Amino acid sequence: MRQWKVLVAAALTAALVVGLPPTAQATGGEDLPGDTTPPPKTNGGRIIITVSGTALKGGSPGHSVSREVAVPAPCWMEPSYTGKEYYEFVNGTGAYTGRGMADINRHMGEEMTAAPGYEKYKDDTTGHWWGGVCTSGNFDGPIKEFITFAGKFFKAHPFTYIPAGQAVPVPPVPPEVLRDAAMAEMELPLPAIDWNPKRTGTGGTVVNVDTWVWLQDRRDKLFVRATANTLAGQVFAQVDVALQGMTVSAPGTQAVECDGPGVPYSPSASGECAIRFSRASVGTAATPVTTQTTWLGTWFGSGRAAAPVPTQPIAPPSVTQIRVDEVEAVVTR
Repeated sequence: MRQWKVLVAAALTAALVVGLPPTAQATGGEDLPGDTTPPPKTNGGRIIITVSGTALKGGSPGHSVSREVAVPAPCWMEPSYTGKEYYEFVNGTGAYTGRGMADINRHMGEEMTAAPGYEKYKDDTTGHWWGGVCTSGNFDGPIKEFITFAGKFFKAHPFTYIPAGQAVPVPPVPPEVLRDAAMAEMELPLPAIDWNPKRTGTGGTVVNVDTWVWLQDRRDKLFVRATANTLAGQVFAQVDVALQGMTVSAPGTQAVECDGPGVPYSPSASGECAIRFSRASVGTAATPVTTQTTWLGTWFGSGRAAAPVPTQPIAPPSVTQIRVDEVEAVVTR
């Protein structure tokens, strides 16, 4: 029996699907009259993984939480014939008379042979034969690497019989899939700033004077880890993000770019991140100050050395309303 065959090559979606589902081999995808037993439901090429970390969506930045999510798997197992149906298909009997394995081989030029030991399940109507299916749509890498990955999967997961109630083998998951899952579940914190000078009462600052700003949240390193348990053992990928700096801007004022989270103000502090407002706020309104942080993401995982993530994460900007006042100074001699 061939180890795998191309079922779909969809150029429009750039997805290649390969697999060994016996119904497709036997009939070209047609339903046979003998296929009366509903096959077990599958996960549809998805696997449950655990994501955890300090930058998880819905969590509190800096506090580690975890949850389970479903992600696409490049390869998985699909059910088809029951033991009885497959026996009849191989032997061309029952509902498969004239449409059995030998008939398909003659008419379609197939080279199928019966799975070893199939006779043992000839009377079983509850268990099913399972075959592997792989799709490049769930694989992060070139087609050549996908075909290699799929070949290894089919070798490790041959066409096999699984009795009713027995667990189906968990498909392998490349670390790159887990990396992308970790990125999808990551949420960087909104930047909340503090500033000085801050006038008593209004909390405002002063026009034409350097206003020292800094992030209130001092956590500058966060992570998300995705983990999957497979028959080959536990596989993981972790994405680490490090705060690189922030940009602070306001209408009519030149934006400033600062390294890191800025330095909280104190009379003895140095390394300030300062913005100078060129005009006062109008009337009773405050001036909107936009802060955008920049993060650098790297990842590592099972059998993978640390490397930059393919697409760097983008943090959401925040807007802080700061009152900018004019202060008159009286000079006496």
